[in-house]
Amino acid sequence: MNSYFHKFMINLLKRFSSERKLLETRGPFIIRQLCLLLNAENIFHSMADILLREEDLKFASTMVHTLNTILLTSSELFQLRNQLKELKTPESCNLFCCLYRSWCHNPVTTVSLCFLTQNYKHAYDLIQKFGDLDVTVDFLTEVDKLVQLIECPIFTYLRLQMLDVKKNPYLIKALYGLLMLLPQSSAFQLLSHRLQCVPNPELLQMDSTKATTGLRGTSVSNINYTELLQHFEKVQNKHLEARHQRAGQAEQLDRRVVL
Repeated sequence: MNSYFHKFMINLLKRFSSERKLLETRGPFIIRQLCLLLNAENIFHSMADILLREEDLKFASTMVHTLNTILLTSSELFQLRNQLKELKTPESCNLFCCLYRSWCHNPVTTVSLCFLTQNYKHAYDLIQKFGDLDVTVDFLTEVDKLVQLIECPIFTYLRLQMLDVKKNPYLIKALYGLLMLLPQSSAFQLLSHRLQCVPNPELLQMDSTKATTGLRGTSVSNINYTELLQHFEKVQNKHLEARHQRAGQAEQLDRRVVL
């Protein structure tokens, strides 16, 4: 990636940051067209790298959510999805780690990235951390959307892997974790009905030390998942501090208005 390309990506993200309406209405179309005209991997790698240093945490979370939706649903990203789904090459592992570090700005999108890349053990570990996060209505809405997405064609392979409980126990546990997060809603019923189709649920009680992690191949062994989990916690702590600061500023503003 040359310097002109990197500068273009920086300016594009600055434009999206200053004009949120543009991001909402035309952002996905612009990014999809760029992926068609240029290299999709470079587009996502560059944007993820830039967002990693983004100071506006709210924009970073919104932008990551937009990129994740494009990655999971757009036909233009079919080859990139396949590359990430297997993680068979050092390049795909490097891309996953790069995306992961920026995707940490949005907890639910981080889990969806782990589902896409078949990192079911790590997805389960992330969901275990959700109990320590600031669970808001927006957060639960995103979990709801992820459940709806699991029913889409893009995750057909994931639903089929639910048939082999012994090989993919952490996938089942991660989905049950999402179920426990959801309130009693249509998404709760949808995921609950899906999990009722899992054969031999008693196999979930097997010794987790004997279970596979839900990864295929051996080329991913160089990924440091402990470090990635620590990075996730660090980024989410920043978001929590930022929300508290915004809440404090809003409270001070309300007091001035009253006075």
